[in-house]
Formats: sequence, structure tokens, C-alpha cells
Amino acid sequence: MTVALAVAPEHTLIRLNADDPRAQRSARVDLARHLVERMRGLTIEGDSHGSPGAQSCLFPGDLSPIG
Repeated sequence: MTVALAVAPEHTLIRLNADDPRAQRSARVDLARHLVERMRGLTIEGDSHGSPGAQSCLFPGDLSPIG
């Protein structure tokens, strides 16, 4: 999310802090669209370790519970 905010258009960032909830929601939608556009064409590949259908762990060395 940090990267998304770093590359978001300035007008979107300004509306994220708006007093109007509709403007905030609109800004969140714009931010989501912006991310989708930036992620188009990316190929997400996993390693062949683990059983078929198993989801790869984002941080393989850290299997501790969150919180």
C-alpha cells in the first residue's frame, strides 16, 4: 500500500483526506484503479516447492502468527 500511495496522483491523495465521505470513497476507488493499471502485465510466479495447490508463503522464514 505504501508504494501505491507513493505513486498515486496528487489529487487522489488530497481527496483521501477530504471531509466528505463520498470524496474519500471516490479517491479509494481511483487509487484501486491506479493500482490495477500499474499491475497489468505483471507475471506472478511461484516456486515449485510444496504440494500442488498450496499457496506460497509471502515470507517463508516467518511462519509465526500475526498479532
